Amino acid sequence: MSKNEEHQLHCPIEVQFNKISCYHYYFLFLVFSSKIPIFWHVLNLIFLAPPMEYTCEGGDTSNSSKNLCPCDKPQWNRSKFTETMQTKFHLLCGNAWNISFSHIMMYTGFLAGAMLFGYLSDRNGRLLSFSSSCLLMALSGSFVSIMPTTTTYTLMRTIEGIGTGGAIITSYVLCIEYIGTKYREIITALFNIPVNIGHMTLPLISYLLPHCDQFQLAISIPIFFYAFLPWMVMESPRWLLDSGRHNKAIIVMENVAKFNKQPYEDIRDQIEEYLTKRPPGTKTNLKFYQIFRHKTMSLILIYLSIIYFLCGMGYYGVSQLIGKMSGDIHINVAISGALLLPGTISSIFLLKILNRKTMLMFSIFLSGLFMIISVCIPFTYNWIRVIIACICNCFFFISFIVVFLYGVELFPTSVRNSVLGFLSVLSRIGQIVAPLVNTLSENVAGAVFGGFALIGSLFCFLLPETKDTELPSSLEDTKRLTKKVKQRGSIQINSENNT
Repeated sequence: MSKNEEHQLHCPIEVQFNKISCYHYYFLFLVFSSKIPIFWHVLNLIFLAPPMEYTCEGGDTSNSSKNLCPCDKPQWNRSKFTETMQTKFHLLCGNAWNISFSHIMMYTGFLAGAMLFGYLSDRNGRLLSFSSSCLLMALSGSFVSIMPTTTTYTLMRTIEGIGTGGAIITSYVLCIEYIGTKYREIITALFNIPVNIGHMTLPLISYLLPHCDQFQLAISIPIFFYAFLPWMVMESPRWLLDSGRHNKAIIVMENVAKFNKQPYEDIRDQIEEYLTKRPPGTKTNLKFYQIFRHKTMSLILIYLSIIYFLCGMGYYGVSQLIGKMSGDIHINVAISGALLLPGTISSIFLLKILNRKTMLMFSIFLSGLFMIISVCIPFTYNWIRVIIACICNCFFFISFIVVFLYGVELFPTSVRNSVLGFLSVLSRIGQIVAPLVNTLSENVAGAVFGGFALIGSLFCFLLPETKDTELPSSLEDTKRLTKKVKQRGSIQINSENNT
């Protein structure tokens, strides 16, 4: 086979999914809707252990007697929250460290879940791993509300984090593998709309259910529905094909065609023809550790790891800086979620217009630039500082959207979820580092977040361009991306030729 013919060889699954069908609307609605309760679990710690004031029984009622230590008989202020982690387990003074430890273990669960379910997804399938992580999250999240001690509570929160971390990455890859090149950018951006909705609606649930156990149950029970997705939707045919399950991939594509009431008789012949024409020696069954045997792929992974870490630290760090503004906790959280919507919506158009590398570089650079501008403004103009910090956070959120898509488009199917899990771990480490940076003064912390973002934008230059390219199936496909990128017209799939 000539090189020209090889470049013209397109996966029939990718070509077929360049058109959005009825099955896509059905499938994407189910997976997208899961993001709302999943993201509730990402942010639930805000309302499970919010700042609580107390006065010691027998003391005076002046401000000087609030939150004093030691205090054996605290009288908690339950005006906003009738029960929290502090009031339930009597966590104050010398025991208050259990709150932070519980949060740290939840984040540790995120790390473990991203790696564990990333690996399981590449090995056992996207859909099974996603539904399993949802079941784990729903069960552990429900059990959190009945745990009698801080030890069992923290243990169950850790397991909850494992399920949450797994559900986040497996759901995204499952969606992207069902979408062709033409609509990949739009679906990536729309995938984050439910995240914004979850961010904005969680304060309402907390306001209506101020008891932490009732609140935790309310956000956990809906997740059980998504544990039954394997009986409602089908596995990723792209994963089935690239993992050697050719017949199952064909059956899925035929069932999708039947669902859409379209002809399906030629699907088997098209896929079998594609498999026979694929270059001999094409390696589609790659293991994660084998990435490090190839210099090019190793360097790409290192560059992305640095960018993921800086984005995670910057986004969550700036979010915490914004959260320091005074006001009602429910309103503040809802507003911070609403402020991310402009970034999500604008990314729908920017992803179609700009190249991946250009958009990622400028979004990270502008986030750092606006953060530097914010800390240079005097504290007397605090409202201006807050507005500019919110703009900075919008650009950080946009960079997350782009870098997630980048990670999917750069690595072969057999390691795609494992790589995304590994990169998510780097992002979570950045998230854990962010509170440590925020222990510094506000200006110093902001300068750190802004300065590192500016540095991170430089690493974007080193990444290959992936816009308008098919998802790589093999090691050879990924290596080809690192070569000089041809003009978009020569790479883009011309859907008209396949009608």
